[in-house]
Amino acid sequence: MRVSLVALILVLSTASSGCMSESNEVYEWPEPVPGDCNLDESYSLGCELLLEAFDIPHQSLINPITGELWVVYLGGYIKSWDGKNLELVADLSMIVNRCHMEQGLLGVVFEDDFEMTGEVLLSYVNEGSCSGPTESNLVLASINLDSEGHLDPSTILILKEIDQPYRNHNGGYLLPIGDHQYLWGVGDGGGSDDPHQNGQDNSTPLGSILLFAYEQGGISPIMENQTGDQYILHSGLRNPWRFDIDSYGRLWIADVGQNCYEEVNLIPLMESANFGWSEREGEHRFYPNGFTNEDGTCNPDEDRSPLPAGMTDPVGFYSHENGNCSITGGFWMDWGPENLRDGYLYGDFCSGSLWVMREESGTWSEEYVGSTGGMIVGFGETPGGELLVFHWTGEVVAIR
Repeated sequence: MRVSLVALILVLSTASSGCMSESNEVYEWPEPVPGDCNLDESYSLGCELLLEAFDIPHQSLINPITGELWVVYLGGYIKSWDGKNLELVADLSMIVNRCHMEQGLLGVVFEDDFEMTGEVLLSYVNEGSCSGPTESNLVLASINLDSEGHLDPSTILILKEIDQPYRNHNGGYLLPIGDHQYLWGVGDGGGSDDPHQNGQDNSTPLGSILLFAYEQGGISPIMENQTGDQYILHSGLRNPWRFDIDSYGRLWIADVGQNCYEEVNLIPLMESANFGWSEREGEHRFYPNGFTNEDGTCNPDEDRSPLPAGMTDPVGFYSHENGNCSITGGFWMDWGPENLRDGYLYGDFCSGSLWVMREESGTWSEEYVGSTGGMIVGFGETPGGELLVFHWTGEVVAIR
């Protein structure tokens, strides 16, 4: 019954997702049913079910006080796993909107002084009506632990709200970078073809990665001498669902494409960049018809368009072939299985495929790792350094 319900939600949400096939028919997401793990034999790795299905898990973090694994679910739940027992840490379902498959509790991080303050930062789409125009904004908020180690909804303090013109492309991921500074991913506001051209408009935070400092119950911008929104660090993004910092201080961004290409971006963390959306998708010009060709088709991979001045192309991209549809980042692997290290690991939502991108002689190339057997919505790390994969069907899988 649960799988059927999720499938129904997916079908109903397709109309507002803006995804089209090359024949200009509405794209239908595949039904979210578990498949078989099939990793390349050369990696000597397999999949093992760690946690049974519950809601939609998509992020994990390690409690710096207890060492337990916290698992974040789109429906507004956070659960703690000590290796044997799964305990509810927070039920925020009453404040989180789930009208669309891309809405929900989108990001959670421990505040830098968590061991003293018990503060956690949240990113979510707030509750609102599911009929008519969207009334739900992307929210950044803080919340406190109570005496029993649970997050207390009555302590929520809203720090910043971003108007969302549509229900999809919310982004929402949070990443701590130290010294009370954090990155916050924000989608372009939704709708097909970036209808309001937010990706190239630095007066709006939509379509960007924001940089902010959090101290004493408030946030502040860090960037100086910048035009437009003072919080914007990187712009020209469609829906940066996940990003990570590597061993060399570079930021890896997995940006979800529309009809043709999914892209992997790489930039020194503090070197502001414009990644081109919605003038570009992958290494191609993007046309108002939603494709990278004027005739409503996708350009061949080798037929790439010149890079406009002031924009940065991805270091890698892949097309919507072999069941692929939407990139899910991703970690820089300086931990985990030895044969996945020294590269950027990412996957695809529809196909469940995994790749690791590595550099050789100044060129980045991807290696196909295999399929985890499910629709990938996120990755995580256990306290013991094991790699986790979160599936849309609710299972948490360990790669061992």
